[in-house]
Formats: sequence, structure tokens, C-alpha cells
Amino acid sequence: MNDLDRLANTVDELSQYIRTLSAPDLADQAWGPKEVLAHLVYHHELYVKLIEASVARIAIDPPKGRFRELNARAVAANRGLSHLALVARLRKANRRLAALYEACDPNAIVIEIKSGAKPRTLAQLVPEVEAHIRHHLFKLRRGQSAVRLGREP
Repeated sequence: MNDLDRLANTVDELSQYIRTLSAPDLADQAWGPKEVLAHLVYHHELYVKLIEASVARIAIDPPKGRFRELNARAVAANRGLSHLALVARLRKANRRLAALYEACDPNAIVIEIKSGAKPRTLAQLVPEVEAHIRHHLFKLRRGQSAVRLGREP
């Protein structure tokens, strides 16, 4: 299985997991499933924007700030959206990212995901993104299991 297939599978797995959650599970929390999803959507859409700019040879400034600040802004900006709308956006962004990957040389596309971050090629980014999403999915599942057993996550 290649990196794009792994990423697609992980996005699908996260999407399916989010769809199984109950309304209380999806209620606004400090860093619950919906907030994690909003964070992932923000970054996925950002990657697409940065990659598209690179392909078009358009200079674009990456976002400034710490990841914690960027994540807080992403969550706040998406607070009113449903989990289904966020899942749809993540899936759409992932399809676009895959199309860009396949349409160009992923080793030739270099982006900086935030100001001051080390530049990454698209070929390096895709497995990192997949691992990031998989890690969040693992933590979400672990948290849900702990709640079902009456323990703190």
C-alpha cells in the first residue's frame, strides 16, 4: 500500500468513527472529537492551499503563530459547523491533496506549513499527515473506551 492509499484509508477510518459518535460525544469540548476534526480539516485545507500555490508558482505566506494558536483559531472558526459538514470538508480536501500529489512530482513540491516550520516536500508531508490523523484517531478511540468504562480519558 502506498502513502496516498494509507492516507485515504486513515481519513475514511476517522470519518466512519466520527459518524458513529452520539450527540453528547460531539458536544463542544475543550479538545473533543469535533474539535480534533476541526483542527484536522483546517490543516488539510491549508496543505491544499499551500500545494496549489506552489504548483502555480504563487508566493504565499504560511500562517504565523504557534500550532496551539492556529488550532484554537481553527476550532473557533468551525464551532458552528456540524460534524458531518466537517467530515465532508476533510474528505474533499483529501481528494484534492491526492489529485495534486498524482498530478505533479511530490518530491519537487516544497511547502512550509507554518511560518518558521521546516520546509517539507509533498512526498514527506503525506506520510506525516497520515500518521498525525492516525494518532488523533487512536487517542479519540482510547478516550471513548475510557469514558465507557467510567474512567477519565
